[in-house]
Amino acid sequence: MIIITAQLFSLAIISIIVCFVVGSIIVKYCNILFDEIFYSLFFPLIIGVSVLIGVYAVITARGSTMQLPVLLLIGLLLRSLRRNAYTISSDRANTIGVFESGATKLLLLVLITSLVLLVQYLLLYDSDSQYLQTPFQDYVYYSRLTLPLNHRGLETNSLEALFPQFLTEQPYHYSEIWLNALFVKSTDLPSVWVYFISVASVFISIICVGFMALMAHFKLKTLWVPVLAFLFLFVTGVRWGFLQHNLFVYNGALLSSSLLCLNPKFVPAYAYIILGALFLLKKQYIASGAALAVLPLVFISTTPVIGVGIAFLALYLVLAQHAKWAQALLVVLPVVGSIIYIVVFYSLQPEPYQFPSTGRVFALQSIIPSIGEIKTLFNIAVGAIINYVIYFIVYFLLILLIFLLRRQSELLFTIPRKIILWFGVSLCMAAAMRAFGTHFLDSFQFFSNTMVPLTSVVLAIVLAAVLHGAKNWVYGVAVSLLAILATFNFTTTGTGNTRYSPNFLKQVAQAAPQLGARGGYVLADEDYENAYMLSPDSYTTGNYISNFKNDYAFVSLSELDPDSLTTDPRFKRDSAQAEQIVRKSSLYRFAKFQALKKRKLSLDSIKYEFVTQHNIGFVCVSKRGKLPEILSPLVAISYTDSLSGERLYVLRTRKTKQASTAYKDLE
Repeated sequence: MIIITAQLFSLAIISIIVCFVVGSIIVKYCNILFDEIFYSLFFPLIIGVSVLIGVYAVITARGSTMQLPVLLLIGLLLRSLRRNAYTISSDRANTIGVFESGATKLLLLVLITSLVLLVQYLLLYDSDSQYLQTPFQDYVYYSRLTLPLNHRGLETNSLEALFPQFLTEQPYHYSEIWLNALFVKSTDLPSVWVYFISVASVFISIICVGFMALMAHFKLKTLWVPVLAFLFLFVTGVRWGFLQHNLFVYNGALLSSSLLCLNPKFVPAYAYIILGALFLLKKQYIASGAALAVLPLVFISTTPVIGVGIAFLALYLVLAQHAKWAQALLVVLPVVGSIIYIVVFYSLQPEPYQFPSTGRVFALQSIIPSIGEIKTLFNIAVGAIINYVIYFIVYFLLILLIFLLRRQSELLFTIPRKIILWFGVSLCMAAAMRAFGTHFLDSFQFFSNTMVPLTSVVLAIVLAAVLHGAKNWVYGVAVSLLAILATFNFTTTGTGNTRYSPNFLKQVAQAAPQLGARGGYVLADEDYENAYMLSPDSYTTGNYISNFKNDYAFVSLSELDPDSLTTDPRFKRDSAQAEQIVRKSSLYRFAKFQALKKRKLSLDSIKYEFVTQHNIGFVCVSKRGKLPEILSPLVAISYTDSLSGERLYVLRTRKTKQASTAYKDLE
């Protein structure tokens, strides 16, 4: 385990240096100069990582990827900056002088990355085991999406491996997953740990430097900048214990409370929002538009909020006489281009094979609200904003306290109005989208995926404006309060990790090479608490397999037994989507194909034929689940975990040659 840990750390540190070098070469070629040290570090980093991801994605997906227009937008951004090249102003020369050498920049970068790596590692560290803990199941799922990327060059959020005719390109957040795919392809390290430790650390380190650049823009004291920036990595909505008994507030955590280190899927949103905000502060409006236009491409759920935010921002720039109409149009055009590309790209993709009532049209019909629900939608939008305020109000009070301590009313005028307008419009649009998507299981993500990172960025900007020219003791107050809130956020937010006993993991590690590339899992009916958990890809048992294998298919063999998806209280509200999700399982598809062949088989017979025909080599069973009796004769050996109660059954199903990959059948 020590060797793997060292490899994970080395991978992140080497990669971020490569990103900086690649970005620096591109920036130097474009003759772009910088007026501040942290900006001169952040900009090459984000250019480098964007190019690295984009090039790998374009090559692997043969051009059929959302990362292609990202490269074009990066080119537009560079062209815009090249035409308006910075010169180093005399009032910032001292700031640059502190860290002007390339070696010092790299040392600072390595120190930041090492600190972030330590945080990510400690989140998985288990003092009672030689193995790391398994991250929350969502991150096991994201890490496994490297399979279709690396094996098929396909941007899909489906892990279907047995029936590829159901696969097609689907919108999602692929940026950090592509980086994970590159790392896994290069090293063959466990994908889930690479994602949570190495990939997350690369991006979070870049974000940390980005926060430094934002704060340094307001000429804060240089030695305080890294401390404040690091603390802002832990800024999120605060979960007050005395309010969590209230269901309205408790459920609002999905909207407003997500620690970045525990939710690394947010990293692309943070990175490009910081870049866009930085250009806004520097009055590089066209570059800002290009940077923000990347967001819909790398994080599809941000599209409505980002699009409307940019449109209102451009209008404000004209009305406030910060830009002419022609320049404002150039601010909006990149995001319009991104949206057009998204629409055209997915419209041109072939509709995958579907059984009746499972296509895209049916999916849309099941989530679009009716006209008669307008009042309800309005209440939901207002409720989302109230909930948001409850979670974030303490940070606004912190800034108010610093402002009162400064006793300088003119500080109010240093807060950029364009940032506040952008923030306000985005908040209203995010709430509207949360309401409009109320029948969609993931509708909260229309709000959270934009507002959680945007709020942190705006809070950093406002605090930096208020701290400008402050004495050290005021900095000390701000840092102390942020540290207290960061500690509180950690203590009130569970990691979601799963712990398995060292002995069980040792047994799994020994058995892993013989398990083959295809497995199944069984959850008990009572394990399914809501429609969201019906997903056969993201809600599974047996996540420990991901600690030892990257290339494996994992299919549900669960026997869900609701009274009815339309009457069972767990699924009634979202019954239409629940039905679609159930029909996406490989076992369901196998059964349907058997029915089309006019074969009348019992459920047990279907499971047996499914397992033997598709060479399922192992089955993971939850604590409350039971292995189907018909599969018992196939069991070669079983292992039980003393902590989680989960069981692993190794099956005797191999006939000639086990599937060499999750997608490749017997030869």
